[in-house]
Amino acid sequence: MTDRITRLHKLLFAGNLSPKTVKVEFDREDLFLPREVRETKRIREYVLSQEPVVTEDSALTGLFLFDGSVVGDAFRRGGHTATQTMMADFYCKPVQNLSTQEWQHATADYKKVLSVGIDGIKNQICESEKCHTAPEETAFLEGLLSAADTLILWAHKCAEKACAMAEKAEDAAAKMRLSRLADALLYVPEFAPRSFYEAVLSIAVTFSYDPDSLGTLDRYLAPFYEADLASGCITREEAAEYLQELYLMVASFTNVKSDRFTRGGESHFCVGGYLPDGRDGFCDTSRLIVDALMDLPLYIPQVSLRWTAKTPREVLRYMMDCERKDPNKRIAFQNDEKRIKCYTEICHIPFERAVSYTTVGCNEPAFLGAITGSNSKVNIARCVETLFHRKADAIRSAESFEAFYEIFLQEMFSDILLGYDYDNKYNLERAKDLNYVSSLIFNDCIENAKSLTQGGGNVVIASPMYMGMTNVIDSLIVVKQFVYDEKAFTMAELIDALQTNWASAPGMREMIRRRGDFFGNDTQRSNEVAQRLYRDLYEFLKDRTNVFGYHWLIGDLMGYNEHPKWFGEHTKATPDGRVDGETLKFGMGQTGGYDRNGLTALLNSIAKADPNGIACGSTVTNVMIEEELVRNDAYFEKMVDLFEAYFRMGGVHFQLTYVSREDLQKAKVTPEEYGNLRVRVSGFSDYFVKLADSIQDEIIERTVQK
Repeated sequence: MTDRITRLHKLLFAGNLSPKTVKVEFDREDLFLPREVRETKRIREYVLSQEPVVTEDSALTGLFLFDGSVVGDAFRRGGHTATQTMMADFYCKPVQNLSTQEWQHATADYKKVLSVGIDGIKNQICESEKCHTAPEETAFLEGLLSAADTLILWAHKCAEKACAMAEKAEDAAAKMRLSRLADALLYVPEFAPRSFYEAVLSIAVTFSYDPDSLGTLDRYLAPFYEADLASGCITREEAAEYLQELYLMVASFTNVKSDRFTRGGESHFCVGGYLPDGRDGFCDTSRLIVDALMDLPLYIPQVSLRWTAKTPREVLRYMMDCERKDPNKRIAFQNDEKRIKCYTEICHIPFERAVSYTTVGCNEPAFLGAITGSNSKVNIARCVETLFHRKADAIRSAESFEAFYEIFLQEMFSDILLGYDYDNKYNLERAKDLNYVSSLIFNDCIENAKSLTQGGGNVVIASPMYMGMTNVIDSLIVVKQFVYDEKAFTMAELIDALQTNWASAPGMREMIRRRGDFFGNDTQRSNEVAQRLYRDLYEFLKDRTNVFGYHWLIGDLMGYNEHPKWFGEHTKATPDGRVDGETLKFGMGQTGGYDRNGLTALLNSIAKADPNGIACGSTVTNVMIEEELVRNDAYFEKMVDLFEAYFRMGGVHFQLTYVSREDLQKAKVTPEEYGNLRVRVSGFSDYFVKLADSIQDEIIERTVQK
């Protein structure tokens, strides 16, 4: 870090880089105005009352926070009254132990902002007004125009602040930097940037309208960086400084005292991946972006490499090397081959738009200028509990695994449809809120004259996340293996054991846990059961869409909250060896020592399970690695080859943690001695000792691969 960035970094951690909210008293007679006029009038008054954060070390500025008094951005949801009302009853509060409403992430269309500027976006709105004449459409489009003008006026206010500080600055370098900032803010983001510096500044100013993901940052910035570098207008070191200041601004959006300040899920972007012309997109700008991030001691943002079949091994090695050296665990890995196949073939998204996806938040996929279409959580293990505890007569006399499996499918599909019905209800409640500021910089909202909360985007996927997917697979395996293949006990005996929480047959549970052919061991039986389940899910879901017409995909990640615990507490014993109330499993993988055949077997099982890609929604694969495998260079090279092969076989995602189980167990007992122990959790990283007990226990239960 340069001295300037070091000083800004200190300001961030002292809480002095974050924008502060200025309370605004609104005219009570606003109540008599039409809704869109009232809401956008108050947005403008609020934004223009805020104070820009500018220091003598600033080369960028432009952030402000919505305080909930007006309709703010779609990520924080301040002022979204219908959403807030619904969340009071359904956010992280399971319904029928099946569904709970969750957060939504998104990525703004910074490419559009950098291509035409806000002025160009205003022209697009005016063109849309020629096609949309319904009163509610024209009112919404006028609201977008107001939001656009507000952002321009805000940039000009920031320019005034920077100019005033430049006049007072005694340091020559600071005076020059602040004067340049003031001049640039009178041009961007109103107009398309002319340089790398102005491009980064445009993103910084626009970020407040959707303070979430930076998207595919390398492909937005590459043309500016390459042109400025070639003309001698910028050096690599100067470009890195601007990026680092941008990262600091992104981090400043989360209060330093918040427990989320140390979690990278608050802003997650990607580098690499397929470009619209089919080339691999990892370039020198990608490396610059990652190098600048790695040089900055920070938690937010985090980044994923989008790997393609054309990605050179050297690039994967470089990113994995950065990952193993990063104490803050900010890097994860995605497979474009599987994801793009899913988005084009299942969701019918054109290739040129499918390649714009970013994994945002904890690992939810969102496309350029789009929101995640749904983020509810579903207890997929409930259907197994139902069959063995409330509808046992339906399966007691099943003469074959085929007969049992058909009954199971009907119960699972019934739960899925009910869970998706709740998901639609959550979306319809959100749709009562009109969003202007984020919709301005989201794709299709202008063209459709419709808020992103109402399904304004055309390229969106819906991916409710299934808690307990591995429990379901393992339960099916146990039934097949012990009841029908080996005939070790009867279905009636298994039902009785589960209904007594294993008390009537402790030896049965021990045998299952000891000899179960569980998922993750790359055996024929376990792979076939997993593949069959995902194939049937694909056939059931492939043509189904949600209330806005977004295709359903399967997710399985947990996020920040303890959904596996909450669902598990009210889920009775299941055939995989779970007892009443035990936490469910999440993610695409295995825990609890059930994966016995090593890392290669685990990765093979995961890669083979879902050939159609129906599970390319919000999914995560956690891998716990013996530290020696990454610290020893010879082992590390083999690990790079292993994960490259995993992606080529069809694995969708992986993220790594290198901590011994012994250290984790000690950290639970004496947390004060392990305050610096960081782990990957569910698409994000955090200090182990700050996590909830159930999340700590899940991490401890992950098998350490040697």
